[in-house]
Amino acid sequence: MSLIQRVPARYLWPVLLLLGLCFGSILGLILVTTSAQDRLEAVRETRTLEAALATSVSMVEHDLQDYAKWDDAVRHISYDFSAAWIDDNITAYLGKTQNYDHVFVIGPDGGTRYAFSNGNRSSSKLAEILGPSIQTAMAKVRAMDDRGTPIVSGFAREKRQVFVYSVAAVVPLTNKVSAPAGERHLLVIAERFDASHLANIRAKHHLPALALNLARPAPSSAALVLRDMDGNQIASVEIAFETPGTQFRREVIPGFAAIMVVAVIAALFILRQGGQSIAALTASQAKTQHLANHDPLTELPNRRVLLGRLNEAIATGNHFVLLYMDLDGFKGVNDLYGHGAGDALLREVASRLAAAAPAHSLIARTGGDEFAILCQLDVDGPGCSLAERIIASFQTTVPVAGANILIGISVGVVTSSSDALVDIDELMRRADVAMYNAKARGKNRWSDFTLELDEEHLVRKRLEQDLRIAIAENRIELAYQPIVLAESGAIVGLEALARWTHPTEGPIPPDVFIPLAEMTGLIGSLGGQVLRRACIDIKPLGIDLSVNLSPAQFWDAHLADQISAILADTGFPADRLELEITESYLLGRPQAAAAIMADLRTLGIRLALDDFGTGFASIGYLQSFKFDRLKIDKLFVKEAMGCASGRDLLVAIVALAQALGLRITAEGVETEDQAVLARAAGCHWLQGWLFGRPMPLSQLLQESSLRRETQKR
Repeated sequence: MSLIQRVPARYLWPVLLLLGLCFGSILGLILVTTSAQDRLEAVRETRTLEAALATSVSMVEHDLQDYAKWDDAVRHISYDFSAAWIDDNITAYLGKTQNYDHVFVIGPDGGTRYAFSNGNRSSSKLAEILGPSIQTAMAKVRAMDDRGTPIVSGFAREKRQVFVYSVAAVVPLTNKVSAPAGERHLLVIAERFDASHLANIRAKHHLPALALNLARPAPSSAALVLRDMDGNQIASVEIAFETPGTQFRREVIPGFAAIMVVAVIAALFILRQGGQSIAALTASQAKTQHLANHDPLTELPNRRVLLGRLNEAIATGNHFVLLYMDLDGFKGVNDLYGHGAGDALLREVASRLAAAAPAHSLIARTGGDEFAILCQLDVDGPGCSLAERIIASFQTTVPVAGANILIGISVGVVTSSSDALVDIDELMRRADVAMYNAKARGKNRWSDFTLELDEEHLVRKRLEQDLRIAIAENRIELAYQPIVLAESGAIVGLEALARWTHPTEGPIPPDVFIPLAEMTGLIGSLGGQVLRRACIDIKPLGIDLSVNLSPAQFWDAHLADQISAILADTGFPADRLELEITESYLLGRPQAAAAIMADLRTLGIRLALDDFGTGFASIGYLQSFKFDRLKIDKLFVKEAMGCASGRDLLVAIVALAQALGLRITAEGVETEDQAVLARAAGCHWLQGWLFGRPMPLSQLLQESSLRRETQKR
């Protein structure tokens, strides 16, 4: 009572009324549905029993029809009656294998010519076993056409024994024999229909208890009547219907009553603690709101919050600076160390941005590896000092997954101004343009937005679209530069170089469109197109082919598969292909680079280290990566002509390469004196303007001895 007294009356009686209505409705629904369930179960069991009884009759008919419609049966029964043949060919199966209680052969005159009863030949009469209705069944069979299957089946009763039987005329199956004129012989089989038969039906069809009643059933009993061929009721099968609904009701109602009591008590407690629930709901809504506005990984505000704050700043006219940032090399960290390491790196980035940003500024994560900072303009000046602090904070490595990772960040800066009101979409676009300009200028730096920069961005976007079309339409051209033997000057290979002539801008330098292809993800298609066409061009010449790999191509997980497919399609020998990579590929991720080089080497191609000496590759790298060739940068060839120390350095590089078992190519050979010096130093191959500038293959064939050498082959 104390609990009820604590519940306000204005809540108590409506709740009790509602509970009474609900539980009363549920109880009524239980009563209705369980009664319906009992009725449906009775209908199902009745129909199942009807089908089972029909099946019992049809099975007897099925067993008999193949023996009655049979040429041999006509010969040995209708023409040359043989009881022994019947024993061996009919009774052996029907009477002894199928265990039919009775097998009869009835002559044309209606007399019993053969009888088998209860396992033995007998002198039983058919009517004495199956009763008078069997005469009706035989008359129906005799009236049927021989061309069909003259057979009937049903139930019969004689005294207190019920049988299921089948009567069939002995007729030929084919036209090889014909039945004699006049009356036909009949074949009859019968099986006792008793408690054991009903037990089999019950087990097979999962029915409840069945009983055979030889007396007339009571009107209220659940029974199926069995009738003979004359339509007389001879017995009934009584069924004790299962009542799953009633059983369910008996089991459920006590528990239902207990639940109702518990529900009433629980409702009272709920009313009492309603205030606490409302408070908890308010807290949950606040948490949901937090999740909707924050990145779950870094706990920073998300893009939605950033856009909202930008909208407020624009509406109020406050001056602000927006920094839009993208990490340099984040995809490589994910690929090499896994997404768990990438997540840890993003959390560290958020921490460093928070340390660099001024107080009261908004730091947001706007995408995968993209971040933004929004702060008042008077807090940090024009934004350049904040951008410089952010870039400086990424000069130290980040410990992730057991490795110290050095990652850069490109920053775009947009400053609001009273004379250039723009909307949010334009602000974000300008920030994106400035950020991508920082990436285009070498990454890990910042760029302020200017209208001139916007024009450059639009030009770059148009150039990107034109490059995409040029690659799709196979309009990238190839130029080839000879590689010659140092001793004889004979051309032993060609280096393939991509060239693009814009339809309106004219020739676009490779140092412009190659980085553009890398930034836009077109480098894979471009590189594959260059390699395929070069293989087709150079294959008939019987010389080596050298092709440069860009960093984006080198780190493509499908590089080896792409090259293998091109070699297979073009038929170019793998041992004549040499791929050139630079030292920078090896420094950041040496283990991953070694794995890629091993995959490439299994194809049978050669690998050359290009521009050696301009990077930071150590002797250990040269030993570990096992290059086939080393290409000395043209700077060393040029400096060797100017001073003795330059010549000594060139000789030392060649000696180092020879000690490691590498073949050497000197690049940038422009004069005969440089060629003489490179030969004297021990270089095996030479390449440079002295032997030919990059030019189309047709021009190269006309100006060199390659055409004559090819014709000789």
